[in-house]
Amino acid sequence: MAAILWSLSGVVLPQQLSSAAIETEFLQRPWPRQWVRELEVGRYQVRWRQWASRTEGIFAGVRFVAPLDRDALWSKTSDVTSIGHMTPGVKAVRILEQQANHQVIQLDVQVLWKTLRLMFEVEEDPPNAMRFRLVNEMLGEYRGVCWMEDAPATPEASDSAWTVVELATRLKPARPIPMGLVLLVQRMTYLQGVKAFLESCEQ
Repeated sequence: MAAILWSLSGVVLPQQLSSAAIETEFLQRPWPRQWVRELEVGRYQVRWRQWASRTEGIFAGVRFVAPLDRDALWSKTSDVTSIGHMTPGVKAVRILEQQANHQVIQLDVQVLWKTLRLMFEVEEDPPNAMRFRLVNEMLGEYRGVCWMEDAPATPEASDSAWTVVELATRLKPARPIPMGLVLLVQRMTYLQGVKAFLESCEQ
């Protein structure tokens, strides 16, 4: 699941990290005029939602149910070593700073012929939520949250524990960008990441 969090496209320059808490409450509410679709990813149902605004930015999110209990799922979600294995183009993953429930992660990402170096701040609230942020003068701000809750019991899942997972992100660009194209790329990347993550849960 950690791999889904780092899906990002664009030209990225060195950025400064902020020490302020990562506020994501606005991402967990319904977005104005959001577009919602139920999709099949492998044998799983996934809810995709999106909204684009020139003033508010590009919002994208996925929601699905994973076949693991919340503690087991948290171990997979917070494992940054899985990013390189599950995300196309990621060449290296480094933990630059490690504190209690706070990390600074550096990724080397291959985009066409360029290698980009991205740094994310990550805040954890185990085993409930993970929040992240990238701030860049040229790109703008990329912020997101992944939160988890126990799935309601059903006859189909009576013998095992399942967990509802939802990821919501916002890219607030520093300059005009093709919003429709960015949303298309995000949707393809996120759904590929969800598929790889769910397959790893089954294993």
